[in-house]
Amino acid sequence: MEDETLPTTVRITQAFAARMPSQRNLDALAKIEGTTFGQLAENQPSRLLAFRALQRDYPHRDVASLWLHAYDVEVELVEVDPTANGGPPTWQPSATTGVSVPPS
Repeated sequence: MEDETLPTTVRITQAFAARMPSQRNLDALAKIEGTTFGQLAENQPSRLLAFRALQRDYPHRDVASLWLHAYDVEVELVEVDPTANGGPPTWQPSATTGVSVPPS
């Protein structure tokens, strides 16, 4: 859906920021920019992270349009919520003792 408006802010986690992009992304960016990934990572780190987040959230969009849009996107680094639902962890009682213990 090419008509969908792209955001001006994306949210990522530290783990996302630490991962390397796929080789397909590296090749596409090298072709678009005519430079190496290392140079992009050094000179445009926030744009690179924004691009990857946009590609994650809009996988069917054109790569070049996402890269162009990423120039104007802010990146918000968020903490990972250790619980799936945002509440305290639910501990299941042990089948043997009936005592609730944290999952290992």
